[in-house]
Amino acid sequence: MSEPVLPKVRDSAVVVLVRGRGENLETWWVRRGDTVPYMPGFMSFIGGSVDASDLELPIEGAGRGEHPRLACAIREAFEESGALVALATPVDPAPLPDARRRLLAGEAAFPALAQRLGWRFRADGLAFAGRWQSPPFRPTRFDTNYYLARVPEGLELSVIPGELASGEWVMPLEAIERWRNGATTFAAPILWTLIALAESAKLPETDDATLAARLALGPSRSAQPVRRIELKWGIVLDPMKTRPLPPATHTNAYLAGEREMALIDPGSGEEAEVRELVALIEALESEGRKLTTVLLTHHHPDHVGGLEAIRSLRSVRVAAHAETAKHVRVDVTLADGDWIPLAPGEHAWSLRALHTPGHTRGHLCFLHPGTRSLFTGDHIPGGTGTVIIDPPDGDMTAYIASLERLAREDIETLFPGHGAPQGAAQRRIQALIRHRLEREAKVLAALAGTARTLAELVERAYDDTPSELWPYAERSLLAHLEKLERERKAERAGESWRASAR
Repeated sequence: MSEPVLPKVRDSAVVVLVRGRGENLETWWVRRGDTVPYMPGFMSFIGGSVDASDLELPIEGAGRGEHPRLACAIREAFEESGALVALATPVDPAPLPDARRRLLAGEAAFPALAQRLGWRFRADGLAFAGRWQSPPFRPTRFDTNYYLARVPEGLELSVIPGELASGEWVMPLEAIERWRNGATTFAAPILWTLIALAESAKLPETDDATLAARLALGPSRSAQPVRRIELKWGIVLDPMKTRPLPPATHTNAYLAGEREMALIDPGSGEEAEVRELVALIEALESEGRKLTTVLLTHHHPDHVGGLEAIRSLRSVRVAAHAETAKHVRVDVTLADGDWIPLAPGEHAWSLRALHTPGHTRGHLCFLHPGTRSLFTGDHIPGGTGTVIIDPPDGDMTAYIASLERLAREDIETLFPGHGAPQGAAQRRIQALIRHRLEREAKVLAALAGTARTLAELVERAYDDTPSELWPYAERSLLAHLEKLERERKAERAGESWRASAR
């Protein structure tokens, strides 16, 4: 297997907009649209990646190293909320709506608008409020500076639907309560920023510089907040370095539950990775949670690599499908619809096993109905990627049928084995079904005319896939051909395949 591709890291900026003080402190947050590729449907603060044009925006007092992120923060605040932040002098508000429209329509770059309308910016108008780098979920990661900016009283903010679906002012404690009730999902920096804001709201005399400094340090209750990736209350993610198929480099292990926890897919057996996972388990146990169960979605090494190490350190029961039990030692076998009981805390936390064959015969997904969350293993990868269906264990007919079955379940958020968790679950499931059927149509088209080998067919049916990935694509191609053979639409001709004459 080739060496994994290191994730790209993009510079970015986030703006934490606030108004009010003390117990009246509020922050502006937004819901990401369902169509965006990264964390659709999640709540977030406004922000984005540094653009080339950001380098052209004059900012008084900005150091060379920080200038691009400061400019990005100023631009994104205006694009996504209509707020002009870090102004050196007051501006006429009348041209702002049209300027924002032109910016979003791509008719003008932000530096050109600023120059034409006489906007001037100062670096000290944004207070540094922390730096976060996204976990290794996907090939592109974000190195993000957080900034605090105060919105003048009376300024109305708005979201123009597209990349964002909605926006609102919210008190930090209310936002955290929604999260604890399973009503919202967001990444770790949002949680820790909200906690720090809530702590600061107890101190009515806190000025903005002090508030920003508190955000940069993180909440007082944690020295290492970045280790706690709890996107939904009761669901903690630990990305473990493994050797999956490219472009993935990690497998997501999940700890689900409040009083009792299930560990889903401890994928890495490397000592350092197991040590980090155990430290996370211990931290959760210090809060009153207890690990009782290990659940396996399937038997592939990058999902079970740390199983024996965890078994040796904790008294746990291991559960998986009977087909997985042919490859891995388990204590309990699970069938479709079986419940995995976990002692309730504030909410019920029992999980339901869903048999989803296709990637492997014994693949299981695990559904938590209370938060409409699905742990998908390799059945649904994060982002926009797809999974390899590798015969004979892999079966394309079963895979598509499993996706169609999931489309009938009440699911909101997907927690995959590889890639970033995401909302808009049903949209993602339907997109995968469409993708497989569109690929099948390309396979059928490639079969027209003379019989062809797999190597010849993959060049035609996967011409939109990098050629270095064709050896992997050949396995899914074979799965498509076997499905078409069962449907009497394709037939073998020795080592080649052709369209069926029947």
